[in-house]
Amino acid sequence: MNTNRFSRLLPALGLGLFLVGCGGEEALGPSSCETGETYGAITTKLAFSRLVSPTVAPGFDLDGRTSDVTDSLSCGKADFKDSEGRSGVDNQLAPLVPEVEKFVGDAIDGLLQGSINDGQLVILMEMENVDDFTNDACVNFSVQVGVKRLPTLGTDGVIEAYQTFEPDPTATRSHVTNARIENGVLETGPFALAIPLAIFDVAFTLNVQDARFRFAIDEEHKLKGYLGGGVLPQEILDGVADGDGLEDLLPQIKVLLEANTDLAYNEDTGKCEQLSATLDIEGVPAFLRR
Repeated sequence: MNTNRFSRLLPALGLGLFLVGCGGEEALGPSSCETGETYGAITTKLAFSRLVSPTVAPGFDLDGRTSDVTDSLSCGKADFKDSEGRSGVDNQLAPLVPEVEKFVGDAIDGLLQGSINDGQLVILMEMENVDDFTNDACVNFSVQVGVKRLPTLGTDGVIEAYQTFEPDPTATRSHVTNARIENGVLETGPFALAIPLAIFDVAFTLNVQDARFRFAIDEEHKLKGYLGGGVLPQEILDGVADGDGLEDLLPQIKVLLEANTDLAYNEDTGKCEQLSATLDIEGVPAFLRR
């Protein structure tokens, strides 16, 4: 394959929780992480998830436990269930999003979407070693920032499929092996992931700890799902510190975020250092030129 190879279609987008090895899964069909094709996709939507109800939220069981308000390891933060009945869901950012919007207005998601649509925020994905898009016991998955460029939008205001994008050679490529596809849904994780964000007139990189993806693939190979993991509140605060008009609001937002951390319990301080979070994410097939 030459330096101008094109990755084709990446059918999958979403969030889940388990990393599965390659083998012993006959029902999932092909299980080789060395054969198959490579497919690419461009992120068309990135938004902070909200609560479905007071006890239901999208996301993942990030810490492998189901916590209630008496669990000291989650700093007394009760887990949620998701809409499909999965328990132990860690997503303490979801109930905070409306609270943060009280301080800064309801334009957070709109600012992110604007950055995606105008080509300032280009997040590319690749799924490698794909033998079967319906059931495949072993595939590899990567995420990388792309070179900024204005994409073509459809009449629905969404980036059109099958455009060509170029990964930024100076950006870190986050990669996870041994993911799997089951019934048309790709699940990965955990792995270290750096996600660029552009909101409040500032651009910064958010490092997601133990990131997980769950991607569903429709008949047109459009992708829809979730990205979840733990984030450091101070990293968020540092990232938006220079945002227009936020200086007076940062102390209040800091208290709100740090009071709701629920992951990475520190025995020395008796505090949780990370905040669980989930992002809605969508994408369409794209060509990735290297």
